[in-house]
Amino acid sequence: MKVLTIAGVGPGDPSLLTLAAVDAIRQSTVVSYPVSSKGGKSLAEKIASKWISKDQKKIPLHFPMVNDQSILKNAWRVAGNELIRMVDKGERVVFLAQGDISLFSTGSYLSKVIEKYHPDCLVKLIPGVTSFSAGAAKSKLPLAFQEEQLLVAPVPDSHNELKVILSDAALMKRVVVLLKLGKKWEWVKPLLEELDLIERSVFAERIGFSDQQIIRASDLSIGARPYFSMLLIRQSWPLIMP
Repeated sequence: MKVLTIAGVGPGDPSLLTLAAVDAIRQSTVVSYPVSSKGGKSLAEKIASKWISKDQKKIPLHFPMVNDQSILKNAWRVAGNELIRMVDKGERVVFLAQGDISLFSTGSYLSKVIEKYHPDCLVKLIPGVTSFSAGAAKSKLPLAFQEEQLLVAPVPDSHNELKVILSDAALMKRVVVLLKLGKKWEWVKPLLEELDLIERSVFAERIGFSDQQIIRASDLSIGARPYFSMLLIRQSWPLIMP
């Protein structure tokens, strides 16, 4: 049976790779990973480089960072075909994806492409540590207790949308994780101050890398932040606590 493995390599710290991901890399003959531009670097490959040997073939696959549906669909299809071509040659192929393969991941699109166009190939998915779970651990902020809810979402495009999300979260005792903060911090910080949530928010960026930053949101000045930045917002705590 044809088999293709897609493995999450975590947010950045190589020590956070799971044993399953490391085993999949070591047992493969071909290691593939996404790049956002042709000839560009891959964060996923960098994270896993410790376990990639010189004897393994490395195949970067181009996944452009655009919104054009036709370009995206073509890139996914081309990538899927290239991986299947390797599998058909008898190679043991693993595709690496940053973070977890089921959360805002290139690996999810790739899995669906293989499922649709190459149904005779079994796709094995290996989960990875998410950036927000690693960030929560580093900041020692519990994501959920008992009956609490957890919302994980990209920062919305508008002030009003985020205000609704945070208001609903307060009502439902819901912890909120906002990903892909980036340039939106310029208007998000004033909103958190307006809602009196700035002291209840933790900012984190580039989790797992040597230049990671985890601080109270109130200590962060207004300005554009990296794409891989986030907010952890806990508005309340359970009545019964140690």
